[in-house]
Amino acid sequence: MSRPWHHPNGKDEDAAFRSFETGKIILLSAGHFIHDTYPAFLAPLIPLLKEKLALSNALAGSLATFLRSSSLVQPFIGYLADRVSARWFVILAPGTSALFMSLLGASPSYLLLLPLLVMTGLSHAAYHAPAPAMIATVSGDRVGKGMSLFMMGGELGRAAGPLIIVAAVGWFGLEGSYVAAIPGLLASVVMARLLRPTPRPVRRDGEFGLRGLLVERRRPLGVLLAFVAVRAIVVGSVTVFTPAYLVTRGMTLTEAAAGYALFELAGAAGALAGGTLSDRMGRRRTLIATQILTVPFFYGLVAGAPELVIPLLALTGLLALSGSPVILALVQDLLPEARSTASGLYFSLNYIATGVAAVLFGVLADALGLERAFALLAFAPLLALPFALLLPDRFQPVKVRTA
Repeated sequence: MSRPWHHPNGKDEDAAFRSFETGKIILLSAGHFIHDTYPAFLAPLIPLLKEKLALSNALAGSLATFLRSSSLVQPFIGYLADRVSARWFVILAPGTSALFMSLLGASPSYLLLLPLLVMTGLSHAAYHAPAPAMIATVSGDRVGKGMSLFMMGGELGRAAGPLIIVAAVGWFGLEGSYVAAIPGLLASVVMARLLRPTPRPVRRDGEFGLRGLLVERRRPLGVLLAFVAVRAIVVGSVTVFTPAYLVTRGMTLTEAAAGYALFELAGAAGALAGGTLSDRMGRRRTLIATQILTVPFFYGLVAGAPELVIPLLALTGLLALSGSPVILALVQDLLPEARSTASGLYFSLNYIATGVAAVLFGVLADALGLERAFALLAFAPLLALPFALLLPDRFQPVKVRTA
């Protein structure tokens, strides 16, 4: 038996675990919003960097690969955050990402862009591995709701990022893009002042280490990660090719961009709803329902009348992206003794799988045409159903200690 644990503010261990700490959840979600605006700078900067540095399409495309390089190290960053205080990872990441991404416009060469992108990728990993672990701990028995707020912050940040950098470049020029770093630097200062240590899981006496935990829970974790990989077929493809598809449906590029923004905003609403519902319905049932319900709306988007494209696009985004906080809550449920490592495993696999899925879908679209490929993609959510049916709903929570 482990000794009783007491919260620094006088709460006992179980009360601290059950408590839904709204202030900390809002602070971490706001930090997620600020942080995720910065990696979203890359797409609108690529045309300007191509022109400034005379980059080929291949070199311009490689910039995203360097930004994604962090996906390989996220589990290791999570493991480190589980062993030391996760708090400083979360505090420093927004300012670090802001600084490196905002310097892209001032870079005089392609080679100097690469370390900026790699460092941004590492900072990205440093936020996304430990922050969900902190959310899970301060959400008590409403982890789904906490993850919904957290993931909604990220979705909104990715939607706002392109608008922020375009405005900054419009006011200060490409060389003055570093001005956009100010909000992220201020966010790190604010979080350093406001983000206090949070409870985190403590291992039971005699409990084996991380390797033993992974072996013990290999079956549910394997099923969950398989579900994540198969789900990436849809998520990775639609997040890259939706604007191009909308152009094939007769929209202008501006209209297609607006449609994609609507898709992302609907995804933010889905992220808010999905995790919250999973606290009541159960994780497995929520994921099964969203995978099934996505199919008719997605197919209606592809096969329906042009006037239905916009409402069906919103409904598809709402459902297709609603599963992210549910999965993140479930991975926290499954590995509560090493939550940062668990987050790192999820984000690493999801990042890699969505990238591979986008490439494979591009090959399919080249062979069949984009419209026909989208028609087939509408049924892809059903491929994840066998894994969803095997998922557990919850895992027994453990004791906590201060991080």
